[in-house]
Amino acid sequence: MLSCRAAQFAQTGFAHGEKHPYHPRDCPDGEVNFANAENSLIRDELTRYINTHNTFATQCSSYNEGFTGNYQLRSAMAGHINAHFNPAKPVEHEDLTFAAGVTELNEVCAFLFCDHGKREAIMLGRPIYGSFKPDLALRTGIDLEYVSFEDVDQFGVDCVGVYEKAFEDAKARGVNVRALLICNPHNPLGRCYTREALVELLRLCGRKSIHLISDEIYALSTYGREDDEPETFTSVLSIDVKGLVDREHVHVLYGMSKDFGAAGMRLGCVVSWNETFKKATRAICRFSSPSEYSQALAASILEDQEFVNSFLAKSQKRLLQNRLLAECLLDRTGIEYYDKGNAGLFLWIDLSPYLPIQDTGGDPWAAELLLSERFDKRNIGMAYGQGFQATEPGHFRLIFGVDEDTLREGIRRISSEIGTSGDVIPRMIKLTMEV
Repeated sequence: MLSCRAAQFAQTGFAHGEKHPYHPRDCPDGEVNFANAENSLIRDELTRYINTHNTFATQCSSYNEGFTGNYQLRSAMAGHINAHFNPAKPVEHEDLTFAAGVTELNEVCAFLFCDHGKREAIMLGRPIYGSFKPDLALRTGIDLEYVSFEDVDQFGVDCVGVYEKAFEDAKARGVNVRALLICNPHNPLGRCYTREALVELLRLCGRKSIHLISDEIYALSTYGREDDEPETFTSVLSIDVKGLVDREHVHVLYGMSKDFGAAGMRLGCVVSWNETFKKATRAICRFSSPSEYSQALAASILEDQEFVNSFLAKSQKRLLQNRLLAECLLDRTGIEYYDKGNAGLFLWIDLSPYLPIQDTGGDPWAAELLLSERFDKRNIGMAYGQGFQATEPGHFRLIFGVDEDTLREGIRRISSEIGTSGDVIPRMIKLTMEV
């Protein structure tokens, strides 16, 4: 006999088991993974750097300094953030706490900001990264308040009024919102919040005495484009919060998985000036301690800012190239997509015209799930809109941070499944992977 928790957890999806990824020659029927938000376009450069620049000290085989980031890594990350995030006040090593990925730090925020069973909640706009739900609520049992924006720009100053109304509506229902979580740059829309919006969101958090959590995991995965005015990333850290909100209520999440294409390092950090929060985080993150070997690798990379600058420039150029290619291929198939923004690894595509509603008794959400299952049978992995708390059925998140052959094959399979005219897509764009 297991606990009730065990029964609940056993129903939760997870990745496990051998993969057979698509390769045009070695595995032509293999899986096209448009589901995992990974930047594979720079993985070769990262691996070469690691293999040629690292030797491990003996302390990597020990507990070393503890469980939540050694001094070398915290100092290197503080230097990296100071170099690239333009903080209003320099970040110091003691402002940082590490865990085995930002996923765990999402959960830590839920544990430390909300009490289970007291109808306390974290507020999020939608659509939003789907795994925030299990990250924040699976083990903590807290409430989540999702906010819809309809015609209001979610990333401009007008979003603040929508959030404030949602806060008051929740309060009227007996739900106590303890924190606002934003994803900047945004997943899955690829947008950056304006500086003006961030200032007003900080002011809102100050008025309501709630915490602001800014997930900035895609901070440096932004790319300019000549066909539209590009948005620029503004970190919450770059804003002087004096007079806006208590500094101890501001927390920023970052890590190695997205900007560095290093999800396998399992390294995430939180920047905070709240001493009680930091102590509590370090106490419970002993259950999710990152490897000393991963810490040594990350520190050596972050300390070499000449390499980092070159590496990020290559990454941003390749992400732009792949996004333009993905847009071209989707245009040829007639598939529409959210065409704003210039950040992240994904496009928010609209497959609502192709939902098999006739096979689900007219239920569009069931049709979205059915279409997803049909994609699975064609070996296309792609996250669907309901998981992102989308307000309308039919949206999917397509990851374009894959090699060109995989990107073309995946869109060809999608086109074939939904019956558009893109079964054969000529090689309209030749990607140049050199910078």
